[in-house]
Amino acid sequence: MGPSGCRKTTLLNILAGRALNGVTDKITQVEQIIDQLRIRKCADTPIMFISGGEKKRVNIGTELLMNPSVIFLDEPTSELDSTSAVSLMDVLRDLAMQGKTIITSIHQPSSQIFQSFDQLILLADGKTIFMGKPCNALPYFATMGYHSPSQYNPADYVMDLVSQDMKVREQLKEEYLQNKITKHVNTISNLLQSQYLLAEPSGNEADLTNPDNVNLISNKHESKWPIRFLSQMLILFSHAFFLTGKSQFTFLNFAQALGLAIISGLCWLRMDFSENTIPDRSSFIFFLMTFWPLHTMMHDLLSFPFERTVIEKERATESLGLHLGAAFKNLQHAITVVTVLLIGLMLVSGFFVRNLPHWLGVWGKWLSFLKYAYDACLQLQFKGGRISKCVDGSIISSCQNNPNGTFVSHEAIEFFDVGLNIGLNFLVLFGMFVIFRTLPYLALRFINNHTGRT
Repeated sequence: MGPSGCRKTTLLNILAGRALNGVTDKITQVEQIIDQLRIRKCADTPIMFISGGEKKRVNIGTELLMNPSVIFLDEPTSELDSTSAVSLMDVLRDLAMQGKTIITSIHQPSSQIFQSFDQLILLADGKTIFMGKPCNALPYFATMGYHSPSQYNPADYVMDLVSQDMKVREQLKEEYLQNKITKHVNTISNLLQSQYLLAEPSGNEADLTNPDNVNLISNKHESKWPIRFLSQMLILFSHAFFLTGKSQFTFLNFAQALGLAIISGLCWLRMDFSENTIPDRSSFIFFLMTFWPLHTMMHDLLSFPFERTVIEKERATESLGLHLGAAFKNLQHAITVVTVLLIGLMLVSGFFVRNLPHWLGVWGKWLSFLKYAYDACLQLQFKGGRISKCVDGSIISSCQNNPNGTFVSHEAIEFFDVGLNIGLNFLVLFGMFVIFRTLPYLALRFINNHTGRT
């Protein structure tokens, strides 16, 4: 005995010899669910390559991982052929036999599926017109003069019945309501005649008007989440890393990177190191610093609209594109914002326009992550002591006084107005990395938290 958090459960796990991380048990549970749902043959197949019926079973399997007592399914047999539908319902029937409650909506099942239900609620215009065992549906409607033809699918007849004109539907709703009222009246009448209702109080009942009794039965404070924050972060990080790796290391992405590398390499092939090639080298650096952030940003931006349902369902939480993808619910809005923002950051980075207006250049260039990456790569490219000849009209200060002389490679950096050294540039980039990983979390936690939970 002890208060919450005193490790009572941990003690029981130790006494029982149970692994605290439960990895073995979880793997066993997954294997059992795979066999239970009869999807062993496609266990190692990507989701996109399995059939529709198998996808339905996988969806059910993801819910079974939490071992729920109640499972809600919205038209699980839709878009399935009759054989796949019956097979899926057999699986659900097996789950029901294991003590789970399966609540499903369905449009027009076959007679075999119709008879497999334990209970049926038939709706018309949002009102109940029948509730009970499926085998009792036809006799119930027969009492109102609606007889089903012989050798006719009961589900088809019932659907035809509720699709009749308004007068028939109103009659069915009224009859069900009257039967329900009659049952309630009979139930109350039986209770009034029961000896338990007339029995004297035993005196052991708790008086809820007494604050002491209320305090005794009130729930003690428990942790809101069963898993610690750091554990959640590690699990989500591992999951995201695994999924990102599978989506990135594909043949298409490999071919894209290889093709761009070949084209870029041919354009800047065997370029000599001279003053004339300084603009070409800086252009190549700026191309790299612009393309890869844009490629990554658009990938992250597009990841959220298509996965928003999963994110909002699981309440799970890379960069600027990730932040914008999380902050904007409309994909078109997010693409517009990221396009304008990226072009603005390119313009103030110092490559296209070196002499920015004072009111803009004094602060705008320091907001561009491209500037820090560009400056750091320039210093890496031109550092060292490589000596080159000066040319006519040289922009290098040491060459302007001595046109026939030489200059050292690092002197070329003066032309690019590099403000920070390599270490500080990388430090600023790391700070931006942290900020734009934190902002998506805050956006998901507060901006998109329409359910009111945090």
